[in-house]
Amino acid sequence: MATKKAQQEKVKLVTRADAANRVVGDLDGQTTLSELVRKADELVVKSGGKSNLATQKDYVRRSLESAASFGLVRLTKPTDTVVEKL
Repeated sequence: MATKKAQQEKVKLVTRADAANRVVGDLDGQTTLSELVRKADELVVKSGGKSNLATQKDYVRRSLESAASFGLVRLTKPTDTVVEKL
């Protein structure tokens, strides 16, 4: 007889780096860094992780800088970083 814990489906934990890459990859227009951070953190929390917006912001920023260096997005910084997919 299987234990109750073994019967429950395991949810794969989404890492902060994976969540950041996913939201940057799913860009479809113009948005802000804050919005991307919120979406990425939401993915981590839904997979069973804990919310940490400050840490998630670092991961999203690194992912965006990589995408910008490849010419995939344009970053402008008046007050909050505005992200636009090219």
